[in-house]
Amino acid sequence: MRQFQSFSSTVESSSLEPQKPASSVDLYAEPENFLEIEVANPKTHLPHNDQRGMYTDYEIICRTNLPSFSKRLSNVRRRYSEFELFRKCLLKELSLSSHPKVVVPNLPGKIILGNRFSDEVIEERKEDLNKWMNAVAGHPLLQTGSKVLVRFIENPKFTG
Repeated sequence: MRQFQSFSSTVESSSLEPQKPASSVDLYAEPENFLEIEVANPKTHLPHNDQRGMYTDYEIICRTNLPSFSKRLSNVRRRYSEFELFRKCLLKELSLSSHPKVVVPNLPGKIILGNRFSDEVIEERKEDLNKWMNAVAGHPLLQTGSKVLVRFIENPKFTG
């Protein structure tokens, strides 16, 4: 009968390189490729000193070292309607590209009932837009190939 022999005992130990522990510099070094996006700091604007024309916009803060982005740090302000335009332009860009089918999730819904300018509603929308933006920008094909994504995140004015 053959005696059991573990895998580790069949490999010559001299052929394995000893692993040296990672230094604190290595542990806290910047990752090779990264994209961090945060939707934050909602601000409600009252342009005509009355309720008409009132809107809320959100700051999009981006930190990245991806070569498809020209800025390592950017921040822009966007209204919900600009998120809608971004999604529409992104879908059009994808339909014209040779990328495999990339699924772009739906935006959080419009607020029809209730006070869309209450602090609770604005905070909830900010959190929902943050999740949505991270889901979209987190897609590897969009990170490296979407000109629409780069324009939405970096350009002060987004027109599509």
